[in-house]
Amino acid sequence: MLATHMRIREAYESDTQNIAQLHAASWRSTYRGMLSDAYLDGEVEAERLTLWRKRFSQLPSNQRVIVAESAGEIAGFACAYGSDDPLWGTLLENIHVSQTHKRQGVGAKLMRAVASWSAQTHAGHGIYLWVLKPNLGAQMFYERLGAENVGSDIWIPPDGGAIPKFRFAWRQAEALLSAVANFSFNGTPDGAR
Repeated sequence: MLATHMRIREAYESDTQNIAQLHAASWRSTYRGMLSDAYLDGEVEAERLTLWRKRFSQLPSNQRVIVAESAGEIAGFACAYGSDDPLWGTLLENIHVSQTHKRQGVGAKLMRAVASWSAQTHAGHGIYLWVLKPNLGAQMFYERLGAENVGSDIWIPPDGGAIPKFRFAWRQAEALLSAVANFSFNGTPDGAR
């Protein structure tokens, strides 16, 4: 079932707690086996809340946080930094969808909103994000939206260790906008990072 009554809006500081909870829940679900159980079952929510309080209290001019809202509930969110990298453009730092709203097109709607914002405010630049190597569902989602795997690095998570990650990129924000417009939502995984 598609998220037809979904509203995409700017996130407010009052959304901090809900965004942090969704972020932690997404990590618990998606990163189980990648991050330690002790971290995911313990401090992840407090650590994500600290991160989001900081993001809302120290807003860089190029930061954009949006939420997908359904029946007054935050179904997903995305956080991007416009023109973050001179070569790759806007960084899509986070995109997460609640478990109850997965496979309903929420991730694609958030991607469209970020791409539209980036195309308007950072014209001529691309969009990129990092995806953990074991997160195959997210990789497939971004590839279906036309992203290219253009590099790799290592992520040092908050609980320690080292996890390989890939940079997925669209050379122009308009390419992502076009891909989302032609995207089939049925049975597709929503992105998580």
